[in-house]
Amino acid sequence: MNTTGGCYCGAITWAARIDPKRVAICHCRDCQIFSGSAFRLAAPVAPGDFEITRGTPRTFEKTAASGKVRRMLFCGDCGTHLCSVPPDADAPGAFVSVRAATSNDFAKLAVAGELWCQSRLPWMPEIAGTLKFDREP
Repeated sequence: MNTTGGCYCGAITWAARIDPKRVAICHCRDCQIFSGSAFRLAAPVAPGDFEITRGTPRTFEKTAASGKVRRMLFCGDCGTHLCSVPPDADAPGAFVSVRAATSNDFAKLAVAGELWCQSRLPWMPEIAGTLKFDREP
């Protein structure tokens, strides 16, 4: 599905082609901290299927628990996290992780899977009917 989105203040906008069957909750500690919640909802997108259409996001790089380096893109004005991108978009398996809540079609992006379930908070129930992975698939 083609969708658009952006940050809270509108300074940064994006366009992407998202496969709704790949939208997933991530329970990893990084996503908990970055979202300020128990998890973050994201959709993996091929690098060629994502573009920033307005503004210039700020970036910083982090190393995930998986050992992968991810470049985090966020609005320098309002602080909205937009996505993470690989340092090398041409690497095998590279993907952009779009933060689903920033999509204008957020309500259409139902959860299909759960990642890093080993970090799920004990009070957070499993979502019935989703694929589950202790770490990453």
